[in-house]
Amino acid sequence: MSFVPSYILWNSTETAEIYTIPNVIAEMSPQDPGNYVEHQSLRGRGSIIIEGTDKAPWDLTLRFVLCGTDYEDLIAKIDAVESTIVKNTPYVLKIGRTASTTKDYKVKRLIPIEWDEGRRYSIQYATLTLRVDSWS
Repeated sequence: MSFVPSYILWNSTETAEIYTIPNVIAEMSPQDPGNYVEHQSLRGRGSIIIEGTDKAPWDLTLRFVLCGTDYEDLIAKIDAVESTIVKNTPYVLKIGRTASTTKDYKVKRLIPIEWDEGRRYSIQYATLTLRVDSWS
């Protein structure tokens, strides 16, 4: 049996599970989220690059699928996602990497969830972008 990673949002104190993101089909996150500072010459003849911190905020994007038994069930699930993952609220996202380990990120949702256009009979694709290291 193969392991399927889990994507679970917890409250900021990690005492209550808020939402399990279902059917994640893509996780788009940078492998090296570090940043840098570039100082350019006044005459445009080069620049100096200074390595920054590896704790700079970055975006983690999850593409997932909601499935419902019919249109009304699907709309209820869409509404539940919108009302549960509140904008500008601190969460901890725990991504299951193996059966016994997780990768934890401090995240906030800052932009709207993107819902693909479609007929929404029983399936809906969505894109959730979370800002990592946006709170301490």
